[in-house]
Amino acid sequence: MSTSARYFTLFATALFASPALAQQPPPRTGTLEERVAALESGVAALDTRLGLARSRVGDDAGQTELALAGRIQALERMVDRLSVDLQRVQRTADDAVRAADAAQRTAEQAARDARLR
Repeated sequence: MSTSARYFTLFATALFASPALAQQPPPRTGTLEERVAALESGVAALDTRLGLARSRVGDDAGQTELALAGRIQALERMVDRLSVDLQRVQRTADDAVRAADAAQRTAEQAARDARLR
C-alpha cells in the first residue's frame, strides 16, 4: 500500500511540475551594444526620477536649493567620470590602431619574405 502511495505521489508531483519544466526558450538578449544602450537608458531614467524626487518643493525653500545644488554637483562628477572614461577609451582605441598597423606591417614583410624565397 505504501509503495502505491509513493508512486501516486511521484506521479502527482511530476504532473504538477511538468508545466514548469516545459519552459519557453530564453528571449534573444541582443548585441552587447544594444544591451549597454538599454542599460544606459534605464539608468538615466532612474537617475532622472531620483533627481526629481530629491528636488521636489518642500516646506523649506532652502531644502530645494540644497537638493538642486547636490544634483548639480552629482552631475558634474558624472561628467568628469565620463570624460576620464572617454579619454581611456580613446587611448585604448589609439593603442589598438597602432597594434593593427604594426601587425599589418609585419604581415606585409612576411609576405615579401615569402615571395623572395
